[in-house]
Amino acid sequence: MPPCYNNTVIDNGVIDVKGDGAMASKDHSLDSGIAQAAYQEFLTCGFQKASLHKIAEKAGVTTGAIYTRYQNKDALFVSLLQGFFKTMEEIFSPAEQEYERARKSARAEDIIRAINVEEGIYFRLLTEHYDDCTLFFSRSDGSSVERMLKELMERKTKQTIDFFTEVYGKAPNGDAIRLLMGSQFWYFRQLLDEHLEEDQMFACLRSILDFFNAGWRQLCDTLK
Repeated sequence: MPPCYNNTVIDNGVIDVKGDGAMASKDHSLDSGIAQAAYQEFLTCGFQKASLHKIAEKAGVTTGAIYTRYQNKDALFVSLLQGFFKTMEEIFSPAEQEYERARKSARAEDIIRAINVEEGIYFRLLTEHYDDCTLFFSRSDGSSVERMLKELMERKTKQTIDFFTEVYGKAPNGDAIRLLMGSQFWYFRQLLDEHLEEDQMFACLRSILDFFNAGWRQLCDTLK
């Protein structure tokens, strides 16, 4: 599953989503009290149920103070994740290197290793950036971030199909790969919603990875 974060999630610090006033700039002139209140409101209620009125109330300002800084609720939500998106862009570099090695060697062992490196990075994200991951995977329904997440899944699907086609000269079942990518994002969301301890989360991810490794190995054998 070659990662597709560079120049996909972020373009010069601005999330690459369009429409509905969803552009959040790098200008962090928004008062930190508003940002903190917004973060907690979105984390507790999710994007759809979050209230700008409650955010303003908790921050001790008027809703007008928010609208002078951000075009709408969506723009505010996106702004809170800019640092996380930058982290995602940077943290997946080791996985990209492993996939490049696997592409050149065409060995199933190297492909599995690359997948495991990527999954290990996701575990690091889920544990070291738990709240940001919760906003991204589990609280973004109805926002432009949700649309970006779906676009990311589609890009990962295409890149995975292209990867195996390049390595083996044959394309895997595209519908199956799409469902597999979707299931990956879904179990991330479930892990976050379960509020598991780090060791429990690791045990779950380890079991899931063992299960998927067998499937990826079978796919490699089928495409040879």
